[in-house]
Amino acid sequence: MLGVSTSFRSEISNSGMEVIDAVLDLGVEAVELEYRITLPMLKEILPVLKKRRIRAVSLHNFCPLPEEVPKEKASGDVFSLSSPDKDERDLAVKYTLRTLEWAEELEVKAVVLHMGKIPMDSPMETILKLYDQKKIHTAEGREFIREQKKIRAGKGQLHLDAAMRSLDRLVREADRRGVLLGLENRYNIYDFPNLKEFKVLFQEFSGSPARYWHDIGHAATQQNLGLENQKELLEQFGDLLVGVHLHGCKGYKDHEAPGSGEEDYTLIKKFLKPDTIRVVETHHRATREAMLRGLGFLKEQGIT
Repeated sequence: MLGVSTSFRSEISNSGMEVIDAVLDLGVEAVELEYRITLPMLKEILPVLKKRRIRAVSLHNFCPLPEEVPKEKASGDVFSLSSPDKDERDLAVKYTLRTLEWAEELEVKAVVLHMGKIPMDSPMETILKLYDQKKIHTAEGREFIREQKKIRAGKGQLHLDAAMRSLDRLVREADRRGVLLGLENRYNIYDFPNLKEFKVLFQEFSGSPARYWHDIGHAATQQNLGLENQKELLEQFGDLLVGVHLHGCKGYKDHEAPGSGEEDYTLIKKFLKPDTIRVVETHHRATREAMLRGLGFLKEQGIT
């Protein structure tokens, strides 16, 4: 079953029913509720979910949006699960636990997690410039990225330790509630975890509800920018794959309608199982017409 994320319209609407009606208008029967859904919006949607007019297949942390966070600052990273700062980490765990409560209430299979960011002077502007100048795969580009990865690696262990403390609490609660945790691959070089850190986390929490959530647009972006290889991500963690975010990516511009970019559906299809959650995750710039074409494209590709 193919679902659509509420991100399709939640950026531009504060009405839960407007968002759900826009998703239903695409002819789909499943939805992922994400971090722009406020508690009032969620309560507005609840009757529709309870009556099974549409089925929630996943929640994207933090859902609902914590009341102390203005909607314009909504983010899956608004509190970091890998922060060395205990106060921030405790808030991240607190609101993730609330998301898990709602996941159990809505009989959702998985919660998608952003795990945080490594604080560093962002090199992304330079990396994007190198890409635009077609220098990513030159000696200059490779050397710059190698140096930035070295800087990041020097800061990573503190965040890895913090993430394990958070997950130690979360996997036990997720197991109790019968919900899986989908750790998502991310977009920027400073996002956590990278491939090496994923390996450590999944080894540490082997046999737990911790799973891998693959975002095809993020993976395509990182590969285009010379940061990570998406085939390696899938080959390393495909056995743990619980769900995928599907959207179009051209260069480093993602969250467009599926099939409109350079994303590799042939590759990802090899790792999909019958029960893998499939969610189209676009932003509001994707029009209804583009989305309908994208949904048709995914059907043609055998993704649905």
